Amino acid sequence: MAYIMEEESWGVLTKLKFNQLLDQFTKRFSKPIRSKRLAISFWDHNRNEVDTRIRITDGNAEIMQKIGDIGESKHRMRSEQKVNLPPDSEEIFNTYKILRVLIPGDNSCYIYQYDNFVFEQPDFEIKLTQQSGKTDKYNFEVEVYGKKSKLNMILTNLGLSNMVTTTDAKFWDKWNDELNLKDTDLKDEQIKWLISTYLTSEIPPS
Repeated sequence: MAYIMEEESWGVLTKLKFNQLLDQFTKRFSKPIRSKRLAISFWDHNRNEVDTRIRITDGNAEIMQKIGDIGESKHRMRSEQKVNLPPDSEEIFNTYKILRVLIPGDNSCYIYQYDNFVFEQPDFEIKLTQQSGKTDKYNFEVEVYGKKSKLNMILTNLGLSNMVTTTDAKFWDKWNDELNLKDTDLKDEQIKWLISTYLTSEIPPS
C-alpha cells in the first residue's frame, strides 16, 4: 500500500491547446511517458470528499482512493492510498461488483478511458490527457507532492495559471454525463471486455 499527500490543479483544454502544450512541454522537459488507463470510478455524492477507483494503467491494476475536498476550488489537497490488484480480469471484475454494492445508485459509477502524456519532474508532475468515451475531451493536471506545496508558483512558471478550471460536484456531473460511460448502461460482459482489453493492451510508443 502506498500513501502520499498531494495538491493538484486541473483544467479543460481544447484539442488545439492540448497539442500546443504537448509540443511546448516536450521541448522544455523532453519526451513524456505515455500510458493508457481505464478507471472505474465510485463516487457517493453524499460523501464528496471520497474518490475510490479501480485503475488499470498499462496492464497494471490497483484500487486507488483519494480523500480530500473536491468542492468548488481551483486547488485540491488530498491524500492518496493505493493497493495492487492481481492481473486477472475475473478478479478485477469481482472487485468491481463488491465496491458497486457498497456504493449503490444509478449515477455513482462511471468508466473513464485515458491516453496520458506525463512529464515527471523532481518536485511535480504534469499530465496532459485525451479522455475518450461518448466523445473526446482534453485536459491537463499538475500535481505537487508533500504538505509544503509550491503549486501556485509552478503553475505560473508553466504558464497554466489562467487555464485552471474551477470544479465542483455540479461540474463533474456534467462532465461525466457528456463524456464518460455509465456502468448501468453497460452489460456485465461489456465491462469485463473493457477490463480485459486494458489488462492486455500494449503500452503505446512514446
